Amino acid sequence: MAQACAVKSLKLTQCTVLNEEKLKQIFKEHDKNNDGLLSKAELKAAFNSLGSIIPSIPAFIGLFLADSNGDGFIGEDELNALAKYAHKMGYTVK
Repeated sequence: MAQACAVKSLKLTQCTVLNEEKLKQIFKEHDKNNDGLLSKAELKAAFNSLGSIIPSIPAFIGLFLADSNGDGFIGEDELNALAKYAHKMGYTVK
């Protein structure tokens, strides 16, 4: 499970698990070329920003689970499945 909370003086700061809508917003912000599709590189950058230690792994899994048409990209119609996966993984903000 992903945790992106900071540790201060050996105490874990309070974290909030991101909801699916916020996750979708974060993923959309990583569509750097504004083509409406998320590439594997854009997914990797998004998971990196969410605090993933090895972002290529959740990017690969997210693409595998959400890419229903098999084109190698996450489109608007596939974003819900990606957000559900990321939410299930428990990504947080402090």
